[in-house]
Amino acid sequence: MKIMITFAPNERKSYTLFIMGYIQKNLMEGEKVMYEAKFHGIVYFWPCFFSILAIGIFFISSWSFLLRLILVLAVWLIAFIFAIVINGGKQYVLTNKRLIFKKGIVKRTSFELLLRKCEGIRIEQSIMGRLFSYGSVYVTTGEATNRYDYIKRPLEFSTSINQQIDNVKDDK
Repeated sequence: MKIMITFAPNERKSYTLFIMGYIQKNLMEGEKVMYEAKFHGIVYFWPCFFSILAIGIFFISSWSFLLRLILVLAVWLIAFIFAIVINGGKQYVLTNKRLIFKKGIVKRTSFELLLRKCEGIRIEQSIMGRLFSYGSVYVTTGEATNRYDYIKRPLEFSTSINQQIDNVKDDK
């Protein structure tokens, strides 16, 4: 993620500020981002469902207005926190040299997997996942398996990983 902000305090000068994301800041020399996996919107189903349910209770219920308002706000707060926990600043990025998984907004955790050490890729999709095109991608090395959940178009992500693994092995 690279954000460019341009502002001009007066007519003669303008300033451009680049705000780079964690991934862009930590790329190695000669490394390029080849694919960034996106989360499927299905991860927000339950927060949306409970928010709609709370709004329904607000309009249908015969409870006092204040009690209904507190209920709706509490459910929205819980749904918002749940959505943040689900996403949690997660990024799944494939570069031409490694696979990077970053999570966390305040406390950051990063896993990096060198593509030359990858041995296998497995995709799991439920019936709903096949209908709505999301699933989990498992990338294995000798002793570790990394799981990437709720990936939008997991076959595309898997194919991109395999292409980069072949490119890395061809470069040797």
